[in-house]
Amino acid sequence: MWWVVCLFGATEDFLNWMYGVYMASVLAVLGVHANVLRRYGVSPEEDVEAAVSKLAAAAPHIAHFLREVSRFGGL
Repeated sequence: MWWVVCLFGATEDFLNWMYGVYMASVLAVLGVHANVLRRYGVSPEEDVEAAVSKLAAAAPHIAHFLREVSRFGGL
């Protein structure tokens, strides 16, 4: 049974490492809809974390949405 715990622990560490290596862009998460965020000063080529920090002040509801979609969208 201990190997199951090690397997899931290693998987979580690997995913955290991969997220650090591959930062999803806003364009990868939202597709063509990323261009709508230009009015808030967010470029579609920016990574999601930078976009969320920019959107937090101007449009917190969009920042929350983008954070949730990028977290559970398979990226």
